[in-house]
Amino acid sequence: MFLFILMMVFMLMILVMMLFMLISYKKMVDFENSSSYECGFTINSGARMMFSYRFFLISILFLIFDVEIVLMLPIPFLEELTSMLMFYLFMFVLVSGLIYEYNYGSLEW
Repeated sequence: MFLFILMMVFMLMILVMMLFMLISYKKMVDFENSSSYECGFTINSGARMMFSYRFFLISILFLIFDVEIVLMLPIPFLEELTSMLMFYLFMFVLVSGLIYEYNYGSLEW
C-alpha cells in the first residue's frame, strides 16, 4: 500500500511538472528588463560584483560575536552556580575560537 501511494505521488508530481512546462510561455529576453535599475541612468557594471572573501569572513565573525553579546546580557541576573559555569564554558569556547582565528590569520585585512 505504501509503495502504491509513493508511486502515485511521484506520478502526480511528474504530471504537474509537465503541465507547468506546457502552460508556461517563453518570452524574449530583453536587456533593458533583465538589467539592474539605477535611477534611470545606464549601468556601468553588472549587478553581480565580486567581493572580498576576507570581508565575508569578518562579517560572519562579527555576527557570531554579536550573538554572543546578546546571549551574555541576561547572565548577571542569574544567580545559579550552573548558569555561571555554563557562562564560563561559553566564554572559553568563544575566546578559544577567536584565538584560533587570530593564529590562522583570518582577522588580517
